[in-house]
Amino acid sequence: MAEFAASQTACRLGASRPSLRPWAPRDLTQDEADMIGLATEHDITSIPKIELHVHFGGNFSEAIALELARRHGLDPAVAIPLEEGRYPTRYRDFPDFLRALDALDDLVRTPGDVETVAAAFARGQAAQGVIYSEVIVTALSHVRAGIAPHNLWAALRSGFATAPETRIGIVVDAVRDDGPGDLEEVFRLIEAADAPIVGVGLTGIEDTWPIADFAFIRREADRLGLGVEVHAGEMGPPESVAASIDVLGADRIGHGVAAINDGPLLARLVRDRVPLDVCPTSNVQIGLFPSLEAHPIARFWQAGVNMTISSDDPHLMGTSLTQELRHAVRLAGLSAADLGELQRRAARVAFLSGPDRRALEARVDAWADQIEARQAR
Repeated sequence: MAEFAASQTACRLGASRPSLRPWAPRDLTQDEADMIGLATEHDITSIPKIELHVHFGGNFSEAIALELARRHGLDPAVAIPLEEGRYPTRYRDFPDFLRALDALDDLVRTPGDVETVAAAFARGQAAQGVIYSEVIVTALSHVRAGIAPHNLWAALRSGFATAPETRIGIVVDAVRDDGPGDLEEVFRLIEAADAPIVGVGLTGIEDTWPIADFAFIRREADRLGLGVEVHAGEMGPPESVAASIDVLGADRIGHGVAAINDGPLLARLVRDRVPLDVCPTSNVQIGLFPSLEAHPIARFWQAGVNMTISSDDPHLMGTSLTQELRHAVRLAGLSAADLGELQRRAARVAFLSGPDRRALEARVDAWADQIEARQAR
């Protein structure tokens, strides 16, 4: 893991800029996609995928939520945030979404529950052709709910192992609303953990505590050989993104969409190849943008932002990584080559050693070679 931290600057500088293509702000037929050079449905479904921003807590279906509720003798009508048997299609605001997330988190009460959710997640990623994921786990909340740390890690390992064809790394997050003391406790959990932990994250509502109070995250992450991912510029202002880089030493920014409103910051992100984990549907579902067409994904791509695409809380948001890539192709006008570059960027900024990142990139390159051979016929 020490090699990860040492190679980030080189990875950023090595990423190529995207090509510019016309917007296609509606669903296209296969013939239309071929005609204007967009990635096809086959390209989207077949590409080896890498997802770097997906939460464990928002990652189980309505069916699993019902199973967990019944397992604990709970009334599903009270325990699960359902509307006509489904999760809400939109949330009033971010706190409204957090209430739904907390309700689901409360269903996960035992190591067996953790394993159930982890197994479903792994199988779902494998079914999409995701070869590597970094899943954000709020481990402290599970421990405080009564799950012993060694049982938590064992359940996660066992669940993830049900789909060995997909690799999963864990980013353990601290919720900033609860203060720097929780981040200190997270590091103590990580030190004693027997799990594939690759990073540490800071999530929650921005600006609830002075950001300088969390400045030790970089020092402690370096000591343990971990990457640092910070949610910033989601509900907070552009200054939150800059401070996450300057004060916290973030390797990646979760969301970062507020940067679209700050020209100098956007130019800095492009110049320094700062990775943004962009989750379009999530941003729309909590009301940051009125529609996918209003989301800045296309402007980020055209500006040359070093972005990756993720689903954030896919089941609660009614999406998936595959669906988010469909949106990216449609909104930013991506070709198959662009789609491959998007996944290479994710490989380059994953919290893995250099050889492991290059192995992921090689999988994407092999796919790209097949696509080029098909197009040449």
